[in-house]
Amino acid sequence: MKLGLCEKCGRPTDACYEIRDNRVYLVKFCRDCGRTSSLVTNDARKWRWKRDIAEYREPAVQECSMDCASCDHQAHKKPTTVAIDVTNLCNQRCPICLAYVDAMGFTFHPPLEYFDKIFKHFLKTDPRPNIVFFGGEPTVHKDFLEIVALAKSYGFQVQVFTNGIKLADMEYCKKLCSLGIQVNFGFDGNDPSIYRTLRGDNSLAVKRKAFDNVVECGVNKLAVISTVAVGVNDTHMKELLEYIHEYREHVAVWGFVPLTPCWEPGKVPLEPTTTECVENIFERMIPQIEFVSTGMMKFEVLSRFFGRQTLGGSHPNCESATLLVSDGNSYAPISAYLSIPLSELLARLRKLDTVLQKKMTAGPMKGFRKWLFDASTFARTMAILSKALKFSKIFGKPAFRNATLALTDLMRGRTMDRVLSERTCFKNLLTMITIPYEDKGGLEDARLIDCPAVFAYEDVRTGRIRTTAFCSWQTIKDAACREIQQHYDGKTFEDQEEEAITARQA
Repeated sequence: MKLGLCEKCGRPTDACYEIRDNRVYLVKFCRDCGRTSSLVTNDARKWRWKRDIAEYREPAVQECSMDCASCDHQAHKKPTTVAIDVTNLCNQRCPICLAYVDAMGFTFHPPLEYFDKIFKHFLKTDPRPNIVFFGGEPTVHKDFLEIVALAKSYGFQVQVFTNGIKLADMEYCKKLCSLGIQVNFGFDGNDPSIYRTLRGDNSLAVKRKAFDNVVECGVNKLAVISTVAVGVNDTHMKELLEYIHEYREHVAVWGFVPLTPCWEPGKVPLEPTTTECVENIFERMIPQIEFVSTGMMKFEVLSRFFGRQTLGGSHPNCESATLLVSDGNSYAPISAYLSIPLSELLARLRKLDTVLQKKMTAGPMKGFRKWLFDASTFARTMAILSKALKFSKIFGKPAFRNATLALTDLMRGRTMDRVLSERTCFKNLLTMITIPYEDKGGLEDARLIDCPAVFAYEDVRTGRIRTTAFCSWQTIKDAACREIQQHYDGKTFEDQEEEAITARQA
């Protein structure tokens, strides 16, 4: 038996998975509210395949209490990504959103001092985590540029998830991009009707202007983030992919947030979209494309070659991702350059990584022993890649020599992007990743326990910086943010409600 959250009261309760008509549901059994269930996916076959290919086994005991208000996630999992809510103020009023003033009933806009406490708390974390800003809309916080500058001054890599509207102001856009921040830009498609449905406005024109501004300002890294709603913009994904390809020199990531019902009942006449729905959209559109769980890309020893995963958990039914390669005219899936499925390649590399981890823990790696271990790692990795990669298509001629030089460069510490650009035909890559972080009804203990991405906040009662798993923040956010704002403002609950009403009218 697992733990989930009751659909009615929100408390942790016994749960289990049920499969009906190729759909997976997480069914909860609350003592007070009875039986409730949440749709997890419309594609049970693919959901199970992800578990099989990762050789995942359900834990024999419950993984965590799911009582996120009293738990501190960092106590049992060192974070690689730290998300922070900047404010719940926003320059949009999306009907599908519950993370802004109207829905929460009070305004949340803590001072610079609050963020400074969080940054200082993570200075000693090794390796130092990325800082990611969320909202509301982070850019409407009056001190947001100062908040970003402060985080950068401490040496953090910084990202922001933004709807982009404030960046239509070129002066503001220049200031933000000059800080060396990664911009995760909300862009749902190129048809105005999409925004009327999902955002309740006609913001496409201003978003396009803002997008061009970000490109012109030469932002450090640009990611496009699209909320995907079946029946709204699923048929527009091909057009959006072509649009992104026009900006292939600038856009490195395309992220998808499957539309999950987090609005008030009856408010929005849309059906849930799941991770597998997103994958199926692209599988119908792009032959050979294959999404795999991001947990399969999580390496310890081999991370020196392939990079260290910073976002997403190791659970097979969490995030999924794939890679597209541009030939200058269009994108092709990474599978076109492989002689075996991407999932099989990753499974082989994961098995090798597990073996290498055991060897590393057997004794200290120094001198000749370390050299021998590194040489063996190099040879065994090359053996796997040589059977999986279409070398001549990727590396040109002489393929083996170029591949060896590329792997040698990685061992010497050169960045993956630079090696790919110089040693292969992979000049422009696009990482595609699903980000199912709003599916409150589908949360369960095994999925949360190993997540390396957290939301951080100050427990104003004790002054400590606490964390919760990325997806579980929504279960405690309202109460935590209300206490934080009361602490820094010295305002009562009634004062907060009045301020919220004023903000809504503004």
